[in-house]
Amino acid sequence: MHFLLVPKPLFTSGMIVEGYYLSYQYGNAILESVKSNPLDRAMTSPFFEFINKVGLDALTQDKPLFVPITEILLMTDMEKEIKEQPSKIVFIMDKRTKPEPAVLERMKRFNKLGYRFAVIYQNNLEENRPYVPYTDYLFLRLPVSHLVSHARIVQKEFPRATVVATDIEEQPIFDMIKHSSIDLFDGPFYKVHIPSSAKQNALTPLKVNYIQLLNIVNQEDFDFQTFTRTVRQDMALAVQFMKLVNTASASRTEIKNLNQAAAMLGQREIRKWVAAAVTNALCADNPSEITRISLLRAKFCENMGKHFEMAIANENLFLMGLFSVLDVVLSVPIKDALGMVFVPSAIFEALVDKRGSHYEVLHFILTYEQGAWAEISRIALMRHITVDDIHIAYRDALLWYSNMINLVVDTDNI
Repeated sequence: MHFLLVPKPLFTSGMIVEGYYLSYQYGNAILESVKSNPLDRAMTSPFFEFINKVGLDALTQDKPLFVPITEILLMTDMEKEIKEQPSKIVFIMDKRTKPEPAVLERMKRFNKLGYRFAVIYQNNLEENRPYVPYTDYLFLRLPVSHLVSHARIVQKEFPRATVVATDIEEQPIFDMIKHSSIDLFDGPFYKVHIPSSAKQNALTPLKVNYIQLLNIVNQEDFDFQTFTRTVRQDMALAVQFMKLVNTASASRTEIKNLNQAAAMLGQREIRKWVAAAVTNALCADNPSEITRISLLRAKFCENMGKHFEMAIANENLFLMGLFSVLDVVLSVPIKDALGMVFVPSAIFEALVDKRGSHYEVLHFILTYEQGAWAEISRIALMRHITVDDIHIAYRDALLWYSNMINLVVDTDNI
């Protein structure tokens, strides 16, 4: 089956990611709009196959994943398809499924196996009341003005359920409701950029050092010795780099010094490693989701380059995705943030002016992250991009992110 998917984060009031839920689209939303969804009739789930192939580490940083299921799937032994631990999977009930006795019995069975359930609430308390004993999460899909009042109501009716507010668009809305009876929050509110009128803050010495490292490797033909001298100033970075090179080395001879390591890895891979390591360090004061977004966005931009006839600009596309959250990371407007690093004019034009061929790729990636499948389908049709092209580009970005971040995180406590 050909489908698109993206895991979306669920935040606590303290901006900690508690888990992710899958937003998905089967096929091209425009071409398939007049057809019935084959997932509705499937006896097996393509999502479980994808999860098994990619792994929760890549999809959710090993946090729980909320996966939509149909009534048909509920009636199968779907646990046999799942390799992950039951505690890591939460089934989202199809809102069309009615709480009939047979449905409730199956939910009870999966509860005993260790799986949890999420139910979608749309001001239908009486209809959902039979789900109370088996519901661990309640997704409120309501207008913002009704969220707080309904959260108080359902908290009493569903005492064991975690209450989730969906589609929170802006930071002020989150700030207004985060101290209510709502436990988790979904939406793009955490991606809000620093306004251009904001006052520029002084960077800490550590952040200045990381910016200098980015500037060194972003030069067209940087000097390996200048790079290694800078890396030596941070022991954690030096250890991470040596580990990366020894892991990537095809020879059995251990690489023993930074100069040898830099020569072996080459400029292209050094740039990607610096991007991951420095981004992870710079994002230390921000939600971990910001790190995840910047790295996934960078690789996804690069992977989609060839489908936008821009394969020759892959390195620039990678940097564009990486620096697209630099304003949030450095707490300065994006124009000021880009002024601190060496970026080609095409990247500056895309991120500041939101125009140019590079921005077309970025717009596609941002739209994908939002799960705006109709717009993704429209762009794909116009550019003759298949669903499989997009699926593979995103899957490979997930796998790259998992491998890269694991190398970085392993030495965080040094």
